[in-house]
Amino acid sequence: MTRNALTRPLAMLFMAFALFATAPAMSAETPKQMVERLGGTAVAILADPDVEAEERTRKFADLFSRGFDLPLVARIVLGRYWRVATPEQKAEYVSLFEDYVINTYANRLNSYAGQTLRITGANPISDNETMVSSMIEQPKGEPVKVDWRVLDRGGELKIVDVLVEGVSMAISQRSEFGAVIANNGGDVEALLVRLRAQNSR
Repeated sequence: MTRNALTRPLAMLFMAFALFATAPAMSAETPKQMVERLGGTAVAILADPDVEAEERTRKFADLFSRGFDLPLVARIVLGRYWRVATPEQKAEYVSLFEDYVINTYANRLNSYAGQTLRITGANPISDNETMVSSMIEQPKGEPVKVDWRVLDRGGELKIVDVLVEGVSMAISQRSEFGAVIANNGGDVEALLVRLRAQNSR
């Protein structure tokens, strides 16, 4: 399997890894420490045979919504169409997006096969944003580079994007959602219909 073929599944898997932490966030935690702590705890939980799939999914949904700034990610993903959506459409879209992300990534939990997350560095990209670099070490195959974009809002750290081998998950999702809207005459409602259907499966 090529590295490109691994990109999307591994991104989904390790976004899940990073959110399976059970310990509370430390007040003076740096972005690097945050990702390292969450990832380490996540791997331990995923590797625990006594944690049932339903319980993993429940913890995943709760911690994903708290570890990522999902409303901001939703807006980034919708891109230019955010400006043309009605207030009602925006509210429903954010709710549907959160459910879509959680459902999609939760289904990847069973793909865990001994991968580990190794933090390699952290670099500020603005006054309140840091890119935390890491490598996903695999039992077989080459390691995969994963970068975490962490936003600091007055001491509260939130992950707002994940880049796998330089590919932004937010931008990739924007292309997918944008195509749905563009193929339906620029109607945001078309995306809402698609998300409602996918979330009801």
